[in-house]
Amino acid sequence: MLQFVREIPIRITLKGALSSRRGFLFHLAAGFSPKSGRIDPLSGMTVNLMDVDQWLGALKAELERDLFVSKSASLNHALAEVMAVARLKLAENAEPADAVLTSLTFREERGWSFQWNSQQSPEQQRFVYSHFLELVPQGQGSQLLRLDFVWCRFFDCEADYQHEGFRLLKGLSLSGLEDVLAQAASLKGHKLSSGSSLESIRVNVLAEGVCLSV
Repeated sequence: MLQFVREIPIRITLKGALSSRRGFLFHLAAGFSPKSGRIDPLSGMTVNLMDVDQWLGALKAELERDLFVSKSASLNHALAEVMAVARLKLAENAEPADAVLTSLTFREERGWSFQWNSQQSPEQQRFVYSHFLELVPQGQGSQLLRLDFVWCRFFDCEADYQHEGFRLLKGLSLSGLEDVLAQAASLKGHKLSSGSSLESIRVNVLAEGVCLSV
């Protein structure tokens, strides 16, 4: 599907039921596709660039003005509300412009993100948390790896996905890259009691610029 993606920074304030307010800096990437499949003659894009900038500017003002409060200690509910507001607002903007909202990704400055695309139901989201591993095999060069855990959130799940990822990694015995890949593959599909599941793991070999998905 032909898609045009535009990104802007957004500051969002969240509050858990038992915690004080917290501020987050997200980079919101929104993807749009034309209903007709044609290219806009003025911008050369699939969607008029000036329209998209106006939509995102209005959404940014609304999200930065509001406080999103979670009904529990977990911030997942507040993040789901942020996603719902953004999805509904941008889909509403796109409709009269003969466009369709196809994806939304909120990437936090400190290395995690939550996202939605048009292949998912409105209640579904993916959360991505990064974990770093240092491999120093005997007699071999060291490797710094970044493992991106992609979690598919089940509706109303309050799990701390970052903690769940740490817990899974703690149980592994790793001596080299092959071990990491084999054991990461065995974790794929791991399901939490809430119904959320580990959809995939991306293993990034940072010194070599290589990304392997399992």
